[in-house]
Amino acid sequence: MTLDASTIQFLSAVVMHVAGGAFVLETMLRKDDRAGRVWALGFIGGMIATEAYLLRVVSSEASWWLVAVGNAAWVAALGLLWLGCRTYNGHRLRRSAAAVFAASALIAVVVLLEGSVAGDWSGSPVVFAANAAFLALGAFEATQGAMRRTGTAIGLSVTLGVAAAFQLARCIAALVLGVQHPVFATWLSSGLVGIVTICLTILIVVLTSVLRAEQVRLRGTEDSTLMAIAPDGVLLEPSFVRVLGGRLMRANRRAELFAVLVVRIDALGRISTAFGADEAEHVRQAARAAVRRLSPTTAAMGTDDEGKLMLAFQPASPAEARQLASRMHRAMLDQLRTAGVPVIPPIGMGLSVTSTSGYDRETLLDAARAAAKRAIASDDVSVVVAGEDDDADEADRGGQAVLR
Repeated sequence: MTLDASTIQFLSAVVMHVAGGAFVLETMLRKDDRAGRVWALGFIGGMIATEAYLLRVVSSEASWWLVAVGNAAWVAALGLLWLGCRTYNGHRLRRSAAAVFAASALIAVVVLLEGSVAGDWSGSPVVFAANAAFLALGAFEATQGAMRRTGTAIGLSVTLGVAAAFQLARCIAALVLGVQHPVFATWLSSGLVGIVTICLTILIVVLTSVLRAEQVRLRGTEDSTLMAIAPDGVLLEPSFVRVLGGRLMRANRRAELFAVLVVRIDALGRISTAFGADEAEHVRQAARAAVRRLSPTTAAMGTDDEGKLMLAFQPASPAEARQLASRMHRAMLDQLRTAGVPVIPPIGMGLSVTSTSGYDRETLLDAARAAAKRAIASDDVSVVVAGEDDDADEADRGGQAVLR
């Protein structure tokens, strides 16, 4: 049995409306699912695109402008899939959403400028390139942040990656061979694209639905887990991570600034070897005391298995967060001198803020840890802020924060 291109387009539209409509309906029942709402918008964009393509098939040749609507809506749909992944990972969407809107508008303009000359293939290389770009971005984002902790996201990344490779092949073939070439007409034409669209829609609906369910399940598990606290009142790492996740969720809903500070004390192992484990613990406790003394009342303080201190707090501005980190660094050095420790170890302060690193807790923690590691490796930097440009570095000899 053979199916013509029009029949395949009709089938793909049916699948898009049924599967996408079910996802949209389920999204309406979940008020706290931000990523699901963005993905639902993507499915709505796909529905608009398939409707425009169907109207183009059954209408007269004068309706070539429907190609502009369909292509722009389809590019927007793929861009929204990427934005949904970024939302899942806790990123801000202002710039990326503007990029999706600009790409969709560009596609519409290109198709309209070419007019009825190229017909259904108006602006096709640009459309294929935009499709491949957003699919590749979505595949990459599915391996980052919160999504990388679930195997379902790997399936989504592979699905989007394969689709991106297919669209890239269409772009190259359209540029090199032309859309009328027999190879393009046989292997990369609208009929095959319809089949790919059907498979892509079904897979993405299933995978995004599972991702959304896993996110809800993980939140519920964490909320019911008991807190683990050290004898001096400092949260152990699993409890600190749970507390941080809850506060980041609230800060994200209200678009409030939040910060994580990681304090890395170097040479504790060498101090333990040279002067004994008690002396190394004395250094660690002195540093903790300085951090506790200067921490905001509402801040959460934790420690990991490597002895690094972690502080989650809500500053009024990034500048205030940097000033607090600088004061803590000086206070720790003063505390160690007052305590009479035999060796003052290097102390690196790594700061990450949601305005540059986003609201995903793993991303925020990893950025702060990496910044603390860079601070330890530097001879003249005491505090490093993750995500800042190198040319914005500021240092003073008194230990003020240095931006990187």
